[in-house]
Amino acid sequence: MTDMSFGRIVAATLLAIDAANVEMSPRTLRNTFCRRQLLAGRTHDDVSQMLGLTSNQTCARIAATIGKG
Repeated sequence: MTDMSFGRIVAATLLAIDAANVEMSPRTLRNTFCRRQLLAGRTHDDVSQMLGLTSNQTCARIAATIGKG
């Protein structure tokens, strides 16, 4: 599967569930997974490893948005 094909599948799925005001890309899935894992109490290191990230920067950035509304 190509990156472009995966992107189209993600966009079609988000449209099918009436997701509004979200970026129609795999990044949305990654960030949602990350946020949910952090909210469940997993550490930045654990989540970064699950996502295959080389640093905790993404987790730290997403963690900074938790609780802000």
